[in-house]
This record gives sequence, structure tokens and C-alpha cells, in this order.
Amino acid sequence: MPANPSTARAGRAVHASRTLSAAASVLALAVSLAACSSTPSHPAAAPPTTAVRPAAAEAGAQHAYATLFDMANKAVAPKLAVIEDGSTLRTAISQALSSSLAASAAGAKVVGITLLSTSGCANAGLPAPCARVSYDILGTSGKPLLSSASVGYSVDVNGTWLVAKSTICGLLSMFEAASGSKSSTPPGCP
Repeated sequence: MPANPSTARAGRAVHASRTLSAAASVLALAVSLAACSSTPSHPAAAPPTTAVRPAAAEAGAQHAYATLFDMANKAVAPKLAVIEDGSTLRTAISQALSSSLAASAAGAKVVGITLLSTSGCANAGLPAPCARVSYDILGTSGKPLLSSASVGYSVDVNGTWLVAKSTICGLLSMFEAASGSKSSTPPGCP
């Protein structure tokens, strides 16, 4: 027997509402902490031309993403310290952290990292060395807020792996849109 069209539409509306709510929470969480995510492109992975230790890149990216998405710590300075050119995002990060959506996030876990070649970094609009990072934004229950991992980038700045500014600006833009802001460009983002 065919499904009732009204029931099917209502089911799709509930699913869309849940998806939008989860996306808004993650965006607000990601924005408030600095992930869906900003993905300029998916450059091909290749061995980087600079000597990068994969274990150091993974540990650095894990630390940066965990610090950024640690909502238990509302301090802005530690979050800015793990973002590429973070000092330019103070206003946007402060606004995001003060939002009610920030309370839905409790951290992040890097689930994969791929070091990119110098040309791969350039294609993504990033300085080399860089890496594509798959990560989960964790809710207060410790479980991922989204059904699939978000994708962002990490860059090595003077030996320290940081969350790429393009990643956080993408998250902040989504947060601005989800919060009904008339501005599409968060303060400090290009």
C-alpha cells in the first residue's frame, strides 16, 4: 500500500529538522570553539616535500583540535593559540563561545590525518607543511555530534601544528548563518 504523502512529508520535515539542528549545534560548537567544516578543496595526498614527522603532525593536530573544541574551558586565549593567525579571530571566537550552541560540544577527536604535498597545500590555499584532518566534534556525552567525521586542515607554523584559519573561518561562517547574522564574513576572516 502506498505511503500517505502527508506522512512522508512530515517524516522528511522531522528528519530535515533534526539534521539542521545537529548541524547548527556542531557549527555553533565548532564556531564557538573556533566543524561541518571548511574544505577549500581535496588536494591529492602525497609525501610532503619538507621533512615532516607524521607522528608529530598527528599529535599536534589532535592537541590543537581538542583544545579548540574543549567547551569546558571557555577561555579564549588557549583557543586562539591553537589557530593559525588566531589573534585576528578574537572577536569571532569570543562571540561563538558566548553562544548557547557552544554548550553542546565537549571536545574533538582526530580520527585521521593525511599529510599533503607542497602543491596539495597550495591547492588548498594553505602554507606547507599542512595536513587534511578528519575529526569528530564530541557532545557532552562523549559521542560524536555528527554521523560522519568533519574535514578540516592543520598547518605547521614554526614547528607547532595549528588548526588552519580557513577551517575555523568556514565553521564561523556556518555559525553566523545558523545564528541569523546578517554578516556572512566573521570578524577576522578573509
